[in-house]
Amino acid sequence: MKFFLLPAVAIVLLLTACDDHSDKTTTLNKKGGIEVSLSTAHLDTTRDLLTTHYTVWDKGIKVKEFDKRDTIPALGMATTEGEDDNGNNQDITVKKDYEFYVTVK
Repeated sequence: MKFFLLPAVAIVLLLTACDDHSDKTTTLNKKGGIEVSLSTAHLDTTRDLLTTHYTVWDKGIKVKEFDKRDTIPALGMATTEGEDDNGNNQDITVKKDYEFYVTVK
């Protein structure tokens, strides 16, 4: 009986650990915090632009705001299903987008 309970507990723990994006910060600590946003833009078929935007807060005052930009390799093309204005589905080719994974220490 205990053998069957262990996989069920593991599944419940795994599901509760999945991120549903509900932990998004809605307020910033402007007494002493650094706000960071990441974005990418497609430059051409071989390069993308990665932009990291920083806003530094100290005692409720924005003391510095700056961007860092770098070119990174484009990921190529992917085929996906799209819908036109008339509701017709068709396969379209789009540029692949990067996924972001952030580690904060």
